[in-house]
Amino acid sequence: MTKQAKTLNERELQKLLEYVAKTKHAKRNRVILLLTHLAGMRVGEVAATRICDVLTANGQVRDEIHLSSAQTKGDRSRTVV
Repeated sequence: MTKQAKTLNERELQKLLEYVAKTKHAKRNRVILLLTHLAGMRVGEVAATRICDVLTANGQVRDEIHLSSAQTKGDRSRTVV
């Protein structure tokens, strides 16, 4: 039997975002939290994400983040929506 990972509910996420807003690097911490929670990215994937993975050359936010095999767990690339 496979165990399902526990996730934050909406209330818990909101409380955590409120706490993060008071931290020294609030914007960075908010992005990290939302990438892990909403996009399902692992911590190592977030740490390996580069600005060019998220923004286009003209500064627009991409619809998808393409992670190379070097950025992910294992030897598989993946796309995060």
